[in-house]
Amino acid sequence: MKKITLFLIALISINIAMAQTDYYPTYDGTFDGTTYAQTFTFPTGAQSWAGFANNNASIYSLSFPNGGEVSFKATVAADAEVYFRFEANPYPNVDPAIVTANVSLLASNSAETVYTVTIPTHATNTYNSALMYVVTRDVDVSLSEIKITANASTAGLDDNLLNSVKMHPNPAKGFVKFSTASSELLRVSVYDLLGKQVIPIQTVKSELNISSLYPGVYFVKMDQGTKSVTKKLLVN
Repeated sequence: MKKITLFLIALISINIAMAQTDYYPTYDGTFDGTTYAQTFTFPTGAQSWAGFANNNASIYSLSFPNGGEVSFKATVAADAEVYFRFEANPYPNVDPAIVTANVSLLASNSAETVYTVTIPTHATNTYNSALMYVVTRDVDVSLSEIKITANASTAGLDDNLLNSVKMHPNPAKGFVKFSTASSELLRVSVYDLLGKQVIPIQTVKSELNISSLYPGVYFVKMDQGTKSVTKKLLVN
């Protein structure tokens, strides 16, 4: 068991260190006429904008400086389409927002077929509302293992930011300081070993308050302009 745990931690560490982050939404929030009872349905009579809202607030805020994707398993008895939308904030302050292409779910495919759809690149925006829409009315759509992935940066950009931003001290307690030669805003977020965001994205001028963190190993994701890099932080 100990070896398996260490192996899982190593995999998670590598994933975060590459600045790729996975999020697991729960789209069971119905609005304006949709229904959810283990399957998602957009019935006749529902408003044209009716959909499903994510109720797992721990995934926020989301950002896609290098694009990303949504992956999931789906089963349908009749052909249907779905798409995903990410908004700055819940209604009414939704802009800016990004929308994926429609995903065609085919009844001829086997149960729990894996589908993916690309999230467009948006370098500076953050999103605090994740929505899913079923386009086809009166079809029960079964979705499972829905995962939102924010892509890693390219190696060259990571290397440039790695060299230009300094994080110290490390190990740290209470506060960690940052210094950079760039005039661009530095945005920082912190994740634990399970990939959960424990300090949300915030703009940092010189230091970050980490007094809320328990002693252990964390990963600090730093974004500056279109560049992104993640560094390991030990908290005492």
